[in-house]
Amino acid sequence: MKKTILSLSISQLCKKRILGVASASILLSLAACSDQGLSLESIQADLDSGEDVNIGLSINDDGNLVIGSPSTSDNDNDGNVAVGAMYALTNQHDPSQQISTPDLASEPDRINQIVAYSRDANGELVQIGLYDTGGLGENIRNSGANPLASQDPLIVSKDKRFVFAVNPGSESISSFRINDDFSLTEASLNVSTSGESGAQNPVSLTVFEDILYVVNTGNFVDDAGEELDALPADRNRTNASIIGFRIADDGSLSELAGSEITTVGANAGSIEFTEDGRNLYVTQRRTNDIIHIGLTEDHVPITYDGGEQRITAIPSITPQPFGTDLYPAENGTFLLVSEGNNGAEGLSALSSYRVEEGGALTGISLSSGVEGDPLVTGFTFGCWVEFVETPTGDFAYVSNTPDGTITSYAVGDEGGLTRLESLAGTANIEGDDTQNGGGVLDAEIVYPYLYQVVNNDGRIAQFEIAEDGSLNRMQEVEITDTDLLRARMFVGLAGF
Repeated sequence: MKKTILSLSISQLCKKRILGVASASILLSLAACSDQGLSLESIQADLDSGEDVNIGLSINDDGNLVIGSPSTSDNDNDGNVAVGAMYALTNQHDPSQQISTPDLASEPDRINQIVAYSRDANGELVQIGLYDTGGLGENIRNSGANPLASQDPLIVSKDKRFVFAVNPGSESISSFRINDDFSLTEASLNVSTSGESGAQNPVSLTVFEDILYVVNTGNFVDDAGEELDALPADRNRTNASIIGFRIADDGSLSELAGSEITTVGANAGSIEFTEDGRNLYVTQRRTNDIIHIGLTEDHVPITYDGGEQRITAIPSITPQPFGTDLYPAENGTFLLVSEGNNGAEGLSALSSYRVEEGGALTGISLSSGVEGDPLVTGFTFGCWVEFVETPTGDFAYVSNTPDGTITSYAVGDEGGLTRLESLAGTANIEGDDTQNGGGVLDAEIVYPYLYQVVNNDGRIAQFEIAEDGSLNRMQEVEITDTDLLRARMFVGLAGF
């Protein structure tokens, strides 16, 4: 629904209080007297349906708080009101370790960066800043379209106060505080994730309140433990782990004692908290398992009397479980898992599970990954999955990296899946709908918009989610001014 865009979003201001009264209450009262074409009833209807509502506030000559106009608030470069933000993560590293460009050995290391954007109520993005993470990207000479092979290397905290990013080439993570204008201020840079095991390559993050967990997917070594100069045919890694961190009030990070597990994470694609912070799930492509880890009230792994950690492996029917999205619903909590299926052409897929009490998983819609399976995407290597609840239904979207496409699914009340469109959206690489090597990577949904990193040429593609779950192409934003070795170095996207 299009409406006059003013200055401040209720969803944004509800985190704060004005004169000791909830911001939303003040804004609703003011809106009722507005001559901006917004009635109290229409605003309440929009809030009930999950839409953002924007009200302009200003101070008049008498010092009174009144409804203002867009010109009285912080605007982006085009004069539109910024109501949210989007952040993209680069994967900059030592150029001499790039298989495809050995002639660049003399090039200097390029520090990883986060590219920040403001977002207006129409979903449009405007680049507002670049922030060094202090660390390097993937250092395993991986020249593929997906350097990290993971979901959520960059995340925003649930309270929208912090941004967290991985630095795989430095075995570290970095954190930033989100300012009122959506710019970033560094909190902790290059915090080691290696723990006592020395595990390498952090690739995926998850957060619950003041606890952050990261999965280290491991590195490529030979039988003697020496790092390989080229990728092995099976691309299997060793020396993996998960490890937790405590988030201070200023966003700085400190290792969570007793959180490290060294028996999981090899070739991991994703790590995910449940809503109560008592369970973790890790997709593990090397063993084709979804790993469940039970946590104590202090959010460290539960151990049995003998000291053994409580870890359960749930086999994936379709090989290579990759991305995850977990969501609570009226009829339970559900986990969506995308499946790469060993790169079988046209046979990547999506499955759903119910999260039972204690964290066990019960399959609901389980893909087989074979031709004719209604849950396959119709494309190759389905990697990222994003869920969204809308006023007209629940939907999920899977990014098919090599083909540069997005597949859409309807999600039922009991977690069942129905594929809607095999080709719901395209990265539009060089004008082709399904050009091989497209490189669509991490995605983020801020309803009614879906944003997609296009790693092939350094863009963010924007789509509008229609009532039936279909995608309508909108804006394309080129990521600029990052001093990249080459455009194909973006791996993460997160925002609100």
